[in-house]
Amino acid sequence: MAADRQDLSQLSPALLTKAMLRAVDQLNLKAELPSLLQLPADETARLQAGERVLDPQRPEWQGALQLVGLFRTIVEVLGSVERAKDWLGTSNETLGGRPVDLLGTPGAERVHRYLSAVRKHELRMPPASRREH
Repeated sequence: MAADRQDLSQLSPALLTKAMLRAVDQLNLKAELPSLLQLPADETARLQAGERVLDPQRPEWQGALQLVGLFRTIVEVLGSVERAKDWLGTSNETLGGRPVDLLGTPGAERVHRYLSAVRKHELRMPPASRREH
C-alpha cells in the first residue's frame, strides 16, 4: 500500500477530495468520515458539500490517502465493492473485530497491513470473502 500512497500523494487537493468522497460513498462510510479524517462533523460536511477541498498540510490529507488506498486495495483483493462492504462489516478473527470499527483508530494500521498481506498472498481471506474466479 505504500506504493499506492505514493501514487496518490501526487493528486491535486480537488482530485483527492473527489476520490476520497467516492470511496467513502461506495463503501458506505459516510457516518464514519469525521473519525476517519479526524475532523469535526461540520468540516466533513463542508467537504461533502463541495465547499472546500482537502488540505495537504493537515492530518486530513493522510486520512484521505489511507481511505483511497484502502478502497483500491480492498476492491482489488475482493473483486467488487459489494464484497468489500460486506468484509468491512463482518467480524474478522485475525483483526479482532470488524474492520470498519478499526478504521479511524490506531487499529486501522492492522487493517491496512492485513489487506497488504492478502494482496501479496502472505495471508488468505476467509472463504466467504474471497474473490470467485
